Amino acid sequence: LGNNMMRLKVFPILPKIDQKIKISFTSIAPQDNGVIEYVYPLKTDGKATKTLEEFSIKANIKSQHPIQNVYSPTHAINISRNGDKELTMTFERQQAMLDKDFTLFYSLGSKEIGITPLLHKPLTSEDGYVLLLISPQLEASKNHIIPRDLVLVLDTSGSMDAVKMEQARKALKHCLSNLNSQDRFAVVAFATSVRRYRDNLVEANSEQIDNAKKWVDGLKAGGGTAMQAALDAAVDFRAKDEGRSFTCVFFTDGQPTLGEMKPENILKNVAAKNTMNTRFFTFGVGDDVNTAFLDQLAESTRAVSTYVRPAEDIETKVTSLYGKISHPVLANVKLTTSDNIRLFETYPQQLPDLFWGSQLVVLGKYSGNGPASVRITGQVGKDTKEFAYDVTFPSRTTDDKDFVENLWARRKVGFLLDSIRQNGEQKELMDEMLTLAKKYGIATPYTSFLVVPDAPMPIVGVPGPKSKSEPTKFGLNPAAPGLLAPEFGGQGGGVGGAAKPAPVADFAKLVQKQIGDGAKNRYMYEDKRLAADEAKLERRKSDPKDANQAELDQNLKGVKEARGNFKSYEQARQWLNQRDLKSVQGGNSTAVDVAVCSNNLRSQDRLTQTAMRNVYGRNCLEIGGVWIDESFCGEMKTLVVKAQSDAYFRILEMNPKMKEVYRLGNYLVYVTPSKIALIVDINDGKEKLSDEEIEKLFVAAK
Repeated sequence: LGNNMMRLKVFPILPKIDQKIKISFTSIAPQDNGVIEYVYPLKTDGKATKTLEEFSIKANIKSQHPIQNVYSPTHAINISRNGDKELTMTFERQQAMLDKDFTLFYSLGSKEIGITPLLHKPLTSEDGYVLLLISPQLEASKNHIIPRDLVLVLDTSGSMDAVKMEQARKALKHCLSNLNSQDRFAVVAFATSVRRYRDNLVEANSEQIDNAKKWVDGLKAGGGTAMQAALDAAVDFRAKDEGRSFTCVFFTDGQPTLGEMKPENILKNVAAKNTMNTRFFTFGVGDDVNTAFLDQLAESTRAVSTYVRPAEDIETKVTSLYGKISHPVLANVKLTTSDNIRLFETYPQQLPDLFWGSQLVVLGKYSGNGPASVRITGQVGKDTKEFAYDVTFPSRTTDDKDFVENLWARRKVGFLLDSIRQNGEQKELMDEMLTLAKKYGIATPYTSFLVVPDAPMPIVGVPGPKSKSEPTKFGLNPAAPGLLAPEFGGQGGGVGGAAKPAPVADFAKLVQKQIGDGAKNRYMYEDKRLAADEAKLERRKSDPKDANQAELDQNLKGVKEARGNFKSYEQARQWLNQRDLKSVQGGNSTAVDVAVCSNNLRSQDRLTQTAMRNVYGRNCLEIGGVWIDESFCGEMKTLVVKAQSDAYFRILEMNPKMKEVYRLGNYLVYVTPSKIALIVDINDGKEKLSDEEIEKLFVAAK
């Protein structure tokens, strides 16, 4: 319950084949009494697992048939394969929170391209939700290498300072070093004019690669930015050979200053010349780029855009992406179904190419039900291949895959945010985006109050060892709601000082006197708290005696990122309201923050931390460690129950679905069907309730 326990849930999605499979799990977590190891099936000492500062889990999967897809919607796992029939899955996190179950799906299959469907159709919806995992078989695709042509295009204008240029040179040389012997390549540098390593594509032999690296080492920064000419030069390298893939990696740190300077015209011109499906993977270096232009250039060619912030390393980002796209397996991928099932609102809207060692995650909605055929078609060199799979689409499902609906909503919000960012606010788009964002707790410039740090934060303002053993992802001991904001019920103390916490009931009434106050107050409350956290962490970082420097670095990064997003989203919202599209599309750090937010949503494939959750039919918003029903108001009648008391568990026994609410933690406000607000507080409240009193809570008010 709450943040006190995690279950390990494993779901085999198995085809109708005879199979033997062995899975072994080991989970290590420091406890008050030492280390506990879990071996599948899970065995513990019977004690509830508390919130942890470190958590790691490792799974070894061995099968007599190829293991095609392994996926966790809840945690960012790493997969290391030893052939098709054996792999190791790992997850490790400093200051991990056991606030949700660790869920893992895996599937077996013998086809060259594997597909795993995860389906959800709730009782309240006419349409269902589908998540498709698509990946190539490792050994088969490894032995079938498609020859490719690669063009590397580098902006060498005057804004590329010495550090950027040095990093860019390393990045380009990394790409050159990892070409296959069947590949061909070209290198283009552009500033005021365009320069080519060679006028034609050259073979990727050792002599040409060495010479190209020397040419790259001689590149210097200086001049303007002739972007249209550089893109034209890249497309001109395209040979009329349908058996080879053609990819362009485009680096720029600015916006066009010579030749055609209107981004929309450059996009049209590139589209007109790009008649053979050239992929443009774009890298925006720094904060002066036109993000809308780079995003559209990449997305329109089934590629992706990547942003390298001033404090980040270009080489690291390029190495990560290049490793994923260096071995194409299936190009121009299309997804279709038999006539009894209709897929719609699928994201990504244009499926990208499939690469060796990769896993494509597609989300969408479906109508219809029953057995159906799902077909994937694509190009393998000059040949077209089709792979068909039998999938049964259910008319109704349980809630074990409700994450599919949640992830679909995030993808759609990313798509809507892109449209607003590029074309301005339109009522229909705004209404749809805000409805989805608020229902599913999705942070955008319009719902910036939902922003949370990406890691648990250290507790401030509460002294003693308890603060160390119970961190929360919002950096505030939930036993002390409002501690850093006296106007919200705290009683002073400040950063690092002691204070008496406010009761949950008092805190909730102060932050949400009227329905809707919570969003505004959370933004103000969190901004103040994060500023205090950042100041405290900076002081600790400057103390050479503080041994937890790695932990401090992680915490400080999370705090700064959350504060930066608060400010950026607020600025972006103002620009969008003023129809200042030029500012929100590029040339500043805010535009890059919004582009990164949009890209993250459009590619999201696992559940992330959120400050709003829909539980038992109600939306609840987290403020200072307390979850508050958005329909609560200060004048509402309340009933306070002490967490973990007899009354608390009797409510759960009589209303099992309250487990969804209780999982939020031990500090919450939930509006019951009777319109009485049930308040749970670890330090306050009734410990006994009669069955009649509990029944009245769940009788709908007239």
